[in-house]
Amino acid sequence: MKAGDMVRFRTRSKSFFSRYETWVTGLLIEYHAWEKIATILHEGKLLRVKASDVQKAGKKDGLK
Repeated sequence: MKAGDMVRFRTRSKSFFSRYETWVTGLLIEYHAWEKIATILHEGKLLRVKASDVQKAGKKDGLK
C-alpha cells in the first residue's frame, strides 16, 4: 500500500460487549511498515488504524 490508495478498514462498535465489525472505505494518507499503523482520511477525519485491520480496496468495494 502506498499513499493515495483507496483502502478499506475494519471499524468496531463502541460498545464493550458488542463484537460487531463493519468495513468502510477511505483514502490512505500515510503508512510506514515499521509502525504498523496506517493514517486514513475518512469522512473528513484522519484516523490511525492498525495495519492488520486495513486492506487495499478493489472491485468488490465498488471501485473500477
